[in-house]
Amino acid sequence: MSKDYNSEIGYEGLLSDFKRYQKQTPKGVGMARKGQNIYLQFKTPSTTRKQYACSCTFTLDGMVDALKKSNKVAEALKSLTSEVEFWDWYDKEIKQESQLVDDRLTFGEAIAKVEADFWGSLSRTKRKRDKSNPSDISSWYDTYGLYYKKLPLENLVNTKDILAVINSRKKGKTSYAYAVSAMKKLCRINKRQDILDVLEDLDVTQTEFLDLQTVDLAEFLDWRDKTLGITTNLHANVHMDVRTAWLWVFSVQIVYALRISEVFAIANLFEPYVTKDGTIIPALNDASNTRNLIVIGSKTLIGTTTKTGYRIARPQVPPKYPDLIERLEIKKPLLPTNRPKSQKPQMIRSFWARAARDKLVKWNASFTQTHADRNLGNTNGMQAGISLEIRAQSMGHTPAQNDRGYKKRQSTQTTIDLLLNSNQNAIDFVTALAETKKLLKTDPESKKPFSKLLSLIYQKNADEIYELL
Repeated sequence: MSKDYNSEIGYEGLLSDFKRYQKQTPKGVGMARKGQNIYLQFKTPSTTRKQYACSCTFTLDGMVDALKKSNKVAEALKSLTSEVEFWDWYDKEIKQESQLVDDRLTFGEAIAKVEADFWGSLSRTKRKRDKSNPSDISSWYDTYGLYYKKLPLENLVNTKDILAVINSRKKGKTSYAYAVSAMKKLCRINKRQDILDVLEDLDVTQTEFLDLQTVDLAEFLDWRDKTLGITTNLHANVHMDVRTAWLWVFSVQIVYALRISEVFAIANLFEPYVTKDGTIIPALNDASNTRNLIVIGSKTLIGTTTKTGYRIARPQVPPKYPDLIERLEIKKPLLPTNRPKSQKPQMIRSFWARAARDKLVKWNASFTQTHADRNLGNTNGMQAGISLEIRAQSMGHTPAQNDRGYKKRQSTQTTIDLLLNSNQNAIDFVTALAETKKLLKTDPESKKPFSKLLSLIYQKNADEIYELL
């Protein structure tokens, strides 16, 4: 988990997680959602399939708890001899289980339970967490440890001390919401519904936002040319290999809309990548590779984990700059040789972002937030007519998050380019086929070239299209 993890726990993220947990329930017992609560669905010999309360909230923790309870119910139904006894058991073990309160726990003991749960559960990318992994260590600290360290460890868990930590953060800022989230986790794991009820009433609405920087493509290209000495004279002592490498990193961010760390996790820069199902993704530097897909692995060169794990990404080239890949020399990979000197997990995890920002500042870029490059890549994809779903998949998040989050980072010039220079999506294949048949009535000799053209546009077999025409 990470600070970004907290911000992703929105409605779309929870729905996605809920669907995943629903698929893991045992045969005969399902999960359903009503408002902010989760219900179990099953039937007994004398009842039809119905929904029953299980005292689980519609949260990630609630989903984990509901899955455990679904397995308990499935086992209980197998050995059912008396429905009266079953419902007595259900009321005691399932409905009331989360209401039990242990008011003798100290904060130190309560935190230990949360930490055990964190290390014992999988990451959002379904990866087992590793206590030696700097990303996992800093995720624990950013999400929980940062807030728990201010609690008086010897005190019994209580509302006053929890609220004191929360109120040390400014209301309306993201850190306030993160503090509340961490304390809710503490209460849920330790079954302190009494305190959780108090925290649920807190308003965590964000009212103060970080200024999001933007950059348009013409601006970036102008800065790149100056930084590389193409349009200006540089000092003789300038390390051109360093500049070339980092400008390649920023350029790849723009072409593929990547997070800065993901550039250092590309697995097919110089060698083809073979997927688990045997598909070969050609090397990026292969001159014959015209699709230029990249494979992003789960780890970077320094062992930190990528936010969304393995995925394949496509280039997003705007129609105004059709030669962008060639102009930015994307097919000539050159990674910086920078490596972290500190062994602190927090420093290692944020290494690429800090190193990149230093270069942007040192070389007088108009922006210092590397995410501005990622956003520009997304906007390039919009101009190219790439669908929201494909852009989101390539970038490693949901369509809703793409649509909601990235429109905030749109410069005026980019907005103008988007309005005036965007490609329109092609009509659907069936409609195109029908329109082509109309054209062939006046020009029947064009059947073969039309077939080839449609096969190129819609990526279908030309011979099959020929038969359809």
